[in-house]
Amino acid sequence: MAEGEFDKTVRGEDYPFFQSPVPQFVVAFDVPVKEKKLTFEQASRCLDKLGKDESGARYAYLMITAVDMKLTDVSIILSFKHVLFVDLSGNFLNLDALQVLCKMPFLILLKADRNRVESGSLDSMPYLQMLSLNINKIEETYDIAQPMLETLNLEFNQIFTAQFEKERLQNLKELNLKGNHLMDISGSYPDTVERLFLAQNKITRLSGLITTKLINLTTLHLRDNKIRKLSGFSEDFSKLEYLNLRNNNVTKLRQFRKLACLPNLKTLIITGNPVDGRSAGKSVAGEGQDEDDEEVFGEDEPVKKLDPIRTGLLVLLPKLVRINKVVVTMEERQEALLYKDKRVEEIMGEISSDDDETEPPTTTYTSEVGGESETDYDDDRANNRFDQATTDEENE
Repeated sequence: MAEGEFDKTVRGEDYPFFQSPVPQFVVAFDVPVKEKKLTFEQASRCLDKLGKDESGARYAYLMITAVDMKLTDVSIILSFKHVLFVDLSGNFLNLDALQVLCKMPFLILLKADRNRVESGSLDSMPYLQMLSLNINKIEETYDIAQPMLETLNLEFNQIFTAQFEKERLQNLKELNLKGNHLMDISGSYPDTVERLFLAQNKITRLSGLITTKLINLTTLHLRDNKIRKLSGFSEDFSKLEYLNLRNNNVTKLRQFRKLACLPNLKTLIITGNPVDGRSAGKSVAGEGQDEDDEEVFGEDEPVKKLDPIRTGLLVLLPKLVRINKVVVTMEERQEALLYKDKRVEEIMGEISSDDDETEPPTTTYTSEVGGESETDYDDDRANNRFDQATTDEENE
């Protein structure tokens, strides 16, 4: 294996190194800490994953897993220069304790969930591709700088604003900010991000999407927030294929016309919203992404009868391939085409305060925290988008 090359055979979905934190782990940050240093003998017993080293010519142990040992000092790991993967979850490590690992010449993955790390400002590591600091004390993100990093997990920290410097994270593909304190989606993100996980925050609006410049985004998870309106999407998100809005506060089907500007949207999850009429049950802290993945890749559940919500969505968004866990059927597409005009009239005639119908249409919008309302996109523009989309579908 060449220097910096990630052997994907090591990364198995069943291996705990790559799994999200589970609910029973609660970190008591106020518990007094006693100094405890990892010894050479203990570290040797923590070695795992025999494989070829960075040169590809010799065999060595590639992973150290020192989990739940109440450690405060892990500097002895520097003695194992061939190690590529390190898991130090469930200890008492702070930023200074982790900083020594930056001297490891070939480190590719570092996991330090459930520690006492107060910042992600580790010194730059030339080959680090995955960094996981879930359930720590991190408040700021602007100082995270890793040139080769592709996956960054910061679940259940104390982050109120997403501020990432593009120049410091030039290869970031996946960003997980689940379970923090984000009030909206605005902020600064590297435009390389393809998968963004923002579940279990306090997001109430999406208007800040326009400022994010996430032009390469393909997957957006917004599960378990408080989103009522879907204003904020634009043609800039042309690569978005998967949108999870499960367990939010969308009450009217007409809100989904604002997604018609997304030409490649294939999967939409809306279970647990008032508009869907079904309860999905709230997820708990630490729940992983597996359930959401099942929504995309799991077994199809047959539709026993035509669902007016599904057909309504197909009228507005005819290119959808999957709604919730179920693949769209030909029968549903035919129903949507047959009754398109009638369903559009019904959907647009819904009585709702969500669209501020008493206000004149406008192509701009404003949004503030408080009692003031958010003006939606111009209704005519939104209508034209899904009318054109359905026309294209008919032509095909």
